[in-house]
Amino acid sequence: MGRHRFSRVSRLDLVGGFPPLPRPSRKTVFLRLLRKVHAWVGLGGAVFGLLFGLTGFLLNHRGVMKIEAGQIQERKVVVEFAEAPASPEALARDLAARFSVPAARVKWQVKPGRPGRMGGAPIKVADQWTVAFLGHAHFALATYIPGNRTVELEQRDASFVQVLKRLHKADGGQVGWILLSDAFAGALVFLTLSGILLWTRLAGPKLLAAGLAASGLITAISVASRAW
Repeated sequence: MGRHRFSRVSRLDLVGGFPPLPRPSRKTVFLRLLRKVHAWVGLGGAVFGLLFGLTGFLLNHRGVMKIEAGQIQERKVVVEFAEAPASPEALARDLAARFSVPAARVKWQVKPGRPGRMGGAPIKVADQWTVAFLGHAHFALATYIPGNRTVELEQRDASFVQVLKRLHKADGGQVGWILLSDAFAGALVFLTLSGILLWTRLAGPKLLAAGLAASGLITAISVASRAW
């Protein structure tokens, strides 16, 4: 009896005292990694989720709940030139220099004139140049008819609530914020797909997951179709 016990203990000591643990499967390793990435992506986008959630709530209920939507103060300024600008680029550079606006926040566009009629007589509407100064809180739009020595500039200043709304809709056209918004949208898609995969693999049966997803889709379509 004693010899048998001594022989058994010695055999365990040869492998470190414990039997070797089985290696986790590739599926287990993948799910662990996916769960970590899911958690970190969710934490990284928490600030954007809070911003888009609060501003989305304000946009959805601003009429029913009479939530103060903020104000945008507008004022018009007439700018005079010594000589008429030769091109839209020259107009944009001149206005940007006068108002100290970085070139990255300035965009210009040419609207060609179209033929029309006035009092039965055919006329041609003059071309129009527009220069936009982009921004979330302060922005402006200049409208110019080629050949004139003056241009009308509409300046607008948004309140804090309006700034949040413009951020929500990515109004302002700044490349950095648009890229961040796109990254957040991509993160939402990833969180949705990875959450579904983790739930079906770790939490519950696939049939129940499919039923919940189908119910959500049917509910969204039915509610949206009422106001189509």
